Amino acid sequence: MMDSFKKIILISLSLITLLSINGCRKKYFATAEDESSYGWDMYEEGDYLKSKNWFYNSIATDKKWKDGYNGLGWSEAMLMEMDSLDTENIGAIRNFHRGLTFPYSENDILYYDYPKDKGKDIDSLFTQQDVHLEILAGLTFAYQANGNNKETVKFGTALIDSTKSNSLDTPFRPWEFSHDPKINHLDIRVALASSYFALGKFDSTHVHLKVVINELNVSDITLITEYSTLAGRQEVAKQIKTLQELLRQQ
Repeated sequence: MMDSFKKIILISLSLITLLSINGCRKKYFATAEDESSYGWDMYEEGDYLKSKNWFYNSIATDKKWKDGYNGLGWSEAMLMEMDSLDTENIGAIRNFHRGLTFPYSENDILYYDYPKDKGKDIDSLFTQQDVHLEILAGLTFAYQANGNNKETVKFGTALIDSTKSNSLDTPFRPWEFSHDPKINHLDIRVALASSYFALGKFDSTHVHLKVVINELNVSDITLITEYSTLAGRQEVAKQIKTLQELLRQQ
């Protein structure tokens, strides 16, 4: 009888303890970083409508969360929801610009979980994301899609210049989109080459094409150097298109 009584007391104490623990638990609220992190998960899965909503939630939670505008811009760009600064329609370009207005030093580098197919070793658990450079890249591609070559050159050059070495101790940091490594500095350079070509600045076109072709090291692609004739410029235009298609396939 005493043993049964002890069991009842122990069970009662256990229930009281569990109720006390549950009663002391604080409600958990998702942060802007939580919401943008989940937004990138959706983006990497190709669900740009859902990622757009999560990034929108992140900036609703914190209007100064730089990566929220970054992700919102990239999601809208993938949905071809472009805009321009002189229209009322708010899309990728406007949101990228909003992201640029917030301090670079506070949240320029973030670390998110790698996609599951990146491996499970300890060194591959996190990926580094430079938010500021990703916004510059987003603006480069968005302006090119809108046919604004001057702005494409402006932001593409800003990105390339930001990755150059300023000293012997600082190595060159080729840019790569942390949420899709198939998009990298070579795509930026082809975009720059295309826009410089459209602007008639052939020396700059040549510089960027040379970098791309040298790094790709494709045996059947030879850099075209003839810009003085119409036929030569037509061949350059074809080469730019070929490189764009090649980079999409990689």
